[in-house]
Order: sequence, then C-alpha cells, then structure tokens
Amino acid sequence: MSALVIGELTADESAIVLMATGHPHEQAYLAQQLQLLTPLIKQTDPPGALVLPATWPAVVQLAESYQQDWRPGPALAAWIARQVSYRTGTPEALAVEPPAGLVPRSYQIEGALIIAQTGKALIFDEPGTGKTVTTILGLVERAEAGGPVFPAVVVAPNAVVDSWVRHFEEWAPRWRAVAWRGTPKQRRALAGTADVYVTTYGIASRDAGEALGSRPSKAALEASPLLALRPGTVVADECHKLKHQATEQSRAVRRLAEKADNFVGLSGTPITHNPGDLWPALYCLEPLAYPSRERWVTRYCRTVPGDYSATVLGLNPHAEPEFRVTLLGQHRRVAKADVLAELPPKVYSVRTVDLPPAWRKVYDDLEGQMLAQLPDGGELSVMTVLAQLTRLSQLASAAADIEVTTETVEVDGLLEERQHTKVHLKAPSWKVDELLEVMAERPGQPIVAFAPSRQLMMLAGAAAKGEGYRVGYVVGGQTAKERTANVDAFQGKELDLCCVTTGAGGVGLTLTAARTAAFLQRPWSLVEALQSEDRLHRIGAECHDSIEIIDFVARDTIDARVRTILRERAGALSELVQDPRIVAELLGGASVRDLRRPA
Repeated sequence: MSALVIGELTADESAIVLMATGHPHEQAYLAQQLQLLTPLIKQTDPPGALVLPATWPAVVQLAESYQQDWRPGPALAAWIARQVSYRTGTPEALAVEPPAGLVPRSYQIEGALIIAQTGKALIFDEPGTGKTVTTILGLVERAEAGGPVFPAVVVAPNAVVDSWVRHFEEWAPRWRAVAWRGTPKQRRALAGTADVYVTTYGIASRDAGEALGSRPSKAALEASPLLALRPGTVVADECHKLKHQATEQSRAVRRLAEKADNFVGLSGTPITHNPGDLWPALYCLEPLAYPSRERWVTRYCRTVPGDYSATVLGLNPHAEPEFRVTLLGQHRRVAKADVLAELPPKVYSVRTVDLPPAWRKVYDDLEGQMLAQLPDGGELSVMTVLAQLTRLSQLASAAADIEVTTETVEVDGLLEERQHTKVHLKAPSWKVDELLEVMAERPGQPIVAFAPSRQLMMLAGAAAKGEGYRVGYVVGGQTAKERTANVDAFQGKELDLCCVTTGAGGVGLTLTAARTAAFLQRPWSLVEALQSEDRLHRIGAECHDSIEIIDFVARDTIDARVRTILRERAGALSELVQDPRIVAELLGGASVRDLRRPA
C-alpha cells in the first residue's frame, strides 16, 4: 500500500489534523508538499501530526495536492459534504420581500442569494449592474435567517457614501444606516446609533488603525472606533482599492474583516494590473486560508523573478481550475450585455487633434531630451521618467506656464537648495477647443467630460462657462455635499456639462442624464478608464438609443501609449473573470488608426 495522507476534523470543527502512513522518507516528502498550500501548517502539541485551519480552500488544496493519496476521515468527509451542499444549493427565491414598489432584477436576486447563503462573497458584476442593491438584499436575507449580520460596516469611495445610505433607507428601511464621517468626536458619537455604518477608505484607515484584543485599552478604543463596533459584516465597495497590501487603507479593511462573520467584496474591475491584486480581498474572505500573499501568488500565479519581488504575469493555467474551485459558491460575475439587454450600445469614436507648431516643438523636445524651451522663454525640465510622462500628458492637452520655487533644506548638516517646478495648464487647449465643438454639434444634450487632470477639467469648465453653458464639477478637493449637489443637478437636467476627474468620479456615480462621454485624457488606470464609461452606461440609461464615447487623442503623443497599456491590463482582467469581451470591446475594439503626423 502506498503512503497516504489522512485528515480529520477536530471536535470544534476549527482545524484539520493531518497524519501520514508509509515509510519515513515518504512521510517526509508528503510533509514537504504541505508547504505549497496557502494556509499555515503547524505541528500538534505534543508532536506527532500536523494541523491547519479548517477552511474550504484548505480541503480543495489537500485533495488536489495528494489526489489518490488523500483520505479525509468520517467527520471531515461529512463537513466537506455540507460545504458542497450549501455552496451549490442556493435557494431560487428570496424569503424576504423587498419594500412595496421595489422590484429587483433576477440577477440581483441570484447574487443576493449567494451572499445570504455563504455570508462571504466576491461580487464582480460589471459596473452599472446594481451591485449595491444586490448586496443589501443579500444581507437582509441572511439577517432574517438568523445570521449575525449587524452591525455592518460599509467601506466605499467617498463619492458614494450618501448613495449607500439612501439605498439602505429605500431597500432595507428596518435597518438604520448612517454616514460615518465628520470630526473624530462626531464619528465616535455615532457608535451604537445605527445598524449600518457607511464610511470612506480614508476614514477607515484612521478609525480601524489598531488591532483590538479581548480587553482593549481606552487608548486603543479611541484609536480604533470602527473596530470597537465589532461588526458582524464588512462590505468593501470597489474592493480593488485594497490591492496595495502595505497601505493603511488596505490594512484597515483587512483588520475589520478578520473578526467579522461576513464579508462582501464588490468591484466590476477587481484587478488593475495582475491577479496578485486580488489577494487582499481573498484575505478578507478567508483570512485563515490566505494569510500570505506570497504563498497565494506562488500557488496560483505565473511569475518571473524581479529585483525585489516576483513579477506576476497572470494565473497559472495548471492551478487555475483549483483556484476557481476554492471560490465555489462565493464568487459571481455578470456582464451587462448578458443581463441588461435593454441598455443602449456603446458607440466609440476618436477625435484626433494636432498640437500647434510652437507647442509641438516643446512636446518633442521634452520627450526626446527631457528639457524644453517654452514659447514664452521659460524652461521645463524633468529628472525622472514618471515626471516626464506626467508632463507629456499635460502638454498633449494644453499650453502651460511653469512656476519654479526654491526650498532650502538641511542634508547631512549642510544647507542645500532644491527647486520645485509646478506646471499650470492654460488656454489655448486644443482638447478643450474640440470639446466645445462637440458640445456645439449636440445642442441641448448634456455631456460628461472626463480626464485624470483636475487642471484640465477646470480649464474645460471655465471655457464652457465662457460660451454660456451651465457647468458642474466632480473633482478632488470638494466636500461630499458639493459633489452630491453637482451630480443631482446634472441628473436633474440643470447642467449642460459635468467635468469629472477619473480619480474623484470614476466609480460609484450615476450620470445617466448624458448620452455622451468625452475623454480629454484617458487615465493609466484600467479601473478608472472602464468605470468612468459606466457612469453613463448603467441602469437608468435605457432612455438613450446609444451611449457615445469620444476619445480626444493628440496626434503622435503619449495618448496612444496610454491606450496600449490599457489594452495590456485589460487582458489580465479578462483572464481573471473569464470574459474575452473585455479585451475585444475595450476602447471600441480598435486601436487608434493613425495618430502620426502627416508626412
């Protein structure tokens, strides 16, 4: 008989105890294979066996690693059967009726039932499909079945905090929702006043900043009021914002999720570069199954060595089937094309603009030499490639002034002068001029303009106002009240143009009053590029015959390079969510045909 790995569940069902049969060298080899699993393995006390946390990913990995040499004991086999049953036996209908007059879509009900059944789910439905309603229905359903759901903490982008509160008031009026914001004193005073606390990633990083033990000190409670709520549920809206594992906002959400009974991660674009971005969300889903990003990446991703860490190329095709089984019953992705047939199609076009000769020379000199003479005699230089890319994007859009300031700093006991250069965009802007042409061609039609640059959006808004148009903004530096007021005014047909930065308004907003989106710049971020389009192309856009996406591309500039990078990143997302349409349809499905200067 060959060596076997035998696993049995502990009496409290918290751990799996592993023992091996066979010769000592066979047992040693089997033990070495355990180091390739993502959960941490420990020795029993006293030694004699190995133990790991009892999680669904653990049993999937054990079965795949040992195959015919794997033998679950009776208690573990029964536990596995129960796991399979509730992960695949989702009910067909909600037990809790939504409030009168509200009718969820069938796919929202299906997603809600996944959340209600497992309590821990990743909902990666395409932007604009109504994931907020899906989540609320799922939590209410789970709570009515006796699950420890409330209090719940929803961590979301700043732009959609009020929207979450309104949706809870509408779809779950029994459960009181409040926006967790204001001064630290005001936020702490909210504790115990509601069932649902909706906050931002920035506030979460401050209010869940220190892990709490069983007997936390007063200072720890003061520093971590969100953790002190002991939430039964954590929802991470736009959970791709967790991807940088070392950031405080990622750490904070992971701390909140560690002790919560339920976790829901929402994102239409769950990764921005590669599958490694997904690990923090997986940790929130199953902390004991995925304690280490390195172990998860090693098991499930294709990598190449790097100077400091491995570079992730994509999912390992040999391990991908196992990875998808580890998410059995806890993952869902629907595309708008499959569930919202009534939405109008997206129609893409490119407006190619040419730089004026004087600014063409400035652009070419900065690109080739990292130094350029401005038409007014000023000098613009860059010292890093990142700074060069930023300046080239600015110069591809508008004229500019430079402001040079000098700062005296002490370095190793010596005073040293350092120069800081600020670039201020100004008229003329060939892209803003083209935007005004687009608006003139569509009289009476509201338009949304997008760009990552706040300066460019303010320049566009000022020019439009000068032409008599009514303009609103969703840009950085606004209060939530100001941002919401601008969105409401635009949706109420009180504005002709809404100028939106892709960072401040790329997620969570509804701007369906417009059928035309004008991208004066595309961001490097695939998330922002895709989600910005879906501010218009979402539920509520059925009144339009099409959604027009216009890209303003400066000929022979960095604009073409940005589009190439977005296509590469779309490939990784397409692979993860198994939807080749993401790549096929990105930016209209075709590259810019001719962005070179005429010969």
